[in-house]
Amino acid sequence: MILRKWFSSKVVIIIAGSLLTAYLIVILAATNLGQNRLQESQHNELNLKVANYADGLSFFFEVNQYNVSNIANDKTIRTFFANLASGMSMEYGLGSSLFNLKQLINKFAQNSSINNTPIYDRVALVDFSESVIFDTKSGQALDLNQIPFTDMEKSSPVKTILPPALDSNKKDARIIAIPGPDGLKIKLLKTVFYQNNPSALLIAELNTQLIIQQLSSQGAADNVNRLQLSTPNGSIQALDSFQSKYRQAQFSLPYETDNQIYIEYPIGNTEFSLKGWFAPVNEQDILTSGWFVVAISILAFPVLAGLYYLMRINNSNIVLQTQVTLSARQQRILAKQNAQLQSEIAKRKQSEKELAHQANHDALTELPNRSYSQERLNQAIFSAQRHNTQILVMFIDLDNFKQINDTLGHDAGDQILKQTSTRLINSVRNTDTVARLGGDEFLLIIPEITGEDTAKILAGKILSAFDKPFIIENQEFFTSTSIGMSLYPQDGDNPDSLLKNADTALYRVKDAGRNGFSFYDPSMNIDVQRNLSLNSRLRMAISNNELELYYQPIIDLKTRKIIAAEALMRWNDGELGFISPEEFIPLAEKNGLIHVIGEQALRDACFQAAEWQAITPLQIAVNFSSVQFRYCDELLLKITNILKNSGLPANRLEVEVTESLLIDQHDELLNMLDQLKALGVKICIDDFGTGYSALSYLQKFSFSKLKIDRAFINNMVTSHADMALVTAILAMANALELKVVAEGIENDWQANFLERRHCEYGQGYLFSRPLPAKEFTQLLLQDQKKARLEVLEHQT
Repeated sequence: MILRKWFSSKVVIIIAGSLLTAYLIVILAATNLGQNRLQESQHNELNLKVANYADGLSFFFEVNQYNVSNIANDKTIRTFFANLASGMSMEYGLGSSLFNLKQLINKFAQNSSINNTPIYDRVALVDFSESVIFDTKSGQALDLNQIPFTDMEKSSPVKTILPPALDSNKKDARIIAIPGPDGLKIKLLKTVFYQNNPSALLIAELNTQLIIQQLSSQGAADNVNRLQLSTPNGSIQALDSFQSKYRQAQFSLPYETDNQIYIEYPIGNTEFSLKGWFAPVNEQDILTSGWFVVAISILAFPVLAGLYYLMRINNSNIVLQTQVTLSARQQRILAKQNAQLQSEIAKRKQSEKELAHQANHDALTELPNRSYSQERLNQAIFSAQRHNTQILVMFIDLDNFKQINDTLGHDAGDQILKQTSTRLINSVRNTDTVARLGGDEFLLIIPEITGEDTAKILAGKILSAFDKPFIIENQEFFTSTSIGMSLYPQDGDNPDSLLKNADTALYRVKDAGRNGFSFYDPSMNIDVQRNLSLNSRLRMAISNNELELYYQPIIDLKTRKIIAAEALMRWNDGELGFISPEEFIPLAEKNGLIHVIGEQALRDACFQAAEWQAITPLQIAVNFSSVQFRYCDELLLKITNILKNSGLPANRLEVEVTESLLIDQHDELLNMLDQLKALGVKICIDDFGTGYSALSYLQKFSFSKLKIDRAFINNMVTSHADMALVTAILAMANALELKVVAEGIENDWQANFLERRHCEYGQGYLFSRPLPAKEFTQLLLQDQKKARLEVLEHQT
């Protein structure tokens, strides 16, 4: 009976609730349909309003474009530019034209108004050099920064200006919006033409308040909530009733919500658009009266009572089910959180592992980096101390890698570095360390080395590994390596000293010509210190003008008279004493000071030789380094300017170059030597026979003279081969019609031998050592005096 009663009550409640639900659904469906129809009607009405506002604004802009175009083509303005083009002065005619122009523009600005509100804030005429011809607000600076003068100057003239209603395509007045400190300004730009050439730009700035006033009056009449003129450079707020309505209530503005109605309409023939925001129809106006809500509430009471009755009966089951559900949910949440936590822990461990690897390894080659290699070396030293073993430290540097990198590109350079790391790893044991210190420098740490013999074998193996070409983009490239080595403990007992000494040994290998290896020797530090000292003191010597030119005479072997002099740079340092040119010239070539030294030597030699021309027509020979010819155009200009400034005839200058320069026979070098020959400058090959073996350059270059190196001359007495070689050089030079200078003549036998073999000139201690300019002048005077006496004796 109780179950039946409960069942009947439950059915009644369910039926009543279903009927009520159905009734509510029908009412809500009808209400929603009516609301949609009302919203569509409102949207259509608002679209028409905004389109009407936009059309009105478009007409306003078109009329003003037409007016500005007419003013720009007015006869008064054309008369002014005609007078200006004819060169008329302000006193005779131009001043009157300018006055009429100002009257025209002022009248145009003052008479253009709507309801006594001026249309234009400002009208100005500006030429294309941005000089203001006339401005209605002459007391205020005219901002021209954002005016597109270039575009307006390129515009084409329009011969016929018709009203916009008749021909809108003929309007050439441009409308733009420019932001400024006082807000957005809308300006009309019209190019003024004289004889089809752009002469000036007419700028008419519209009254922003008039635009706002026009839009506000229309919007207020039609209950527009917010209206805005939008341009590519900003917006002009015309109306905002939201702001005034909701500011005092401190509520969010309706147009900040998703319920507002937004409409945008473009303004014809402009880049502008008109945007409007409208409050939607209030839902209370759409629904029925309050009785509808009351009826719904009355119908809801039976449903609530039945639900309450059911809830009382099933309360215990609901609580139990809720507890079970919550428990299962918590278990699922905990399981998910545990899985996420384990995933985060795994990711963090992997990230820490990757960061540790990145901190200790080179990103390109994956080799240990500088800091990690020092840690490895510390560990190796600790192990060697315990087991009384030796450690080999090798500094490896790729030869000419910078040139390869600059020529082939950084990608190719990276490929070479990767392949280098692979070759080094394959050359050593798994227990050895291969590291990249940076650039093209690598470090090898070889623990438990048995001695220098094993180190030499390993160094040779590494050098041989680089005999094979590098393959990059199906092309072969070759490069060698230089290796400096130090041993623990004899060359150092800590990482810093071992690395420093290995680097010193590497420096010795590179200084000796690269592609080799060398062990550290304590004497190397002395050489390094001397090179460092020479480098700094050479710069000071150049700054203090301590380098001095000496001159060694070149003798005609037949007459034994001075016919030329070779300029030789000498350096006597206050601390280091006399420094040989064979020591400081190569140093200057490496650090770039050779250009300064060479220019100083050329200038001093030319000026000095120009003075000696008063004594005798003497040639001056100046040595040039091959490094100086890397910039052929600049060197040629220097030689030309120095000859011009010194007054030395070009045919009295002799440029001495070494055979090594001729290996790189590029077009710039050939062109420069040809230009020197055209000037009259003589070109001589210095130290012939000691450098470039191919003799084809003797035909390619315009040489006038060659010098036989002193080494061949000195050994002629004891070496039959040198004597034969000197004889062959002389015969070859004679066949090619080249003059020959023999260097290093120290005795009469050498001089007589060379003279018999038709050698024209000689140079050496037999005749004179290199002398300062003053002493050489005395020697030159004595030679001339001796020559005059011989002439007198011959005449008598």
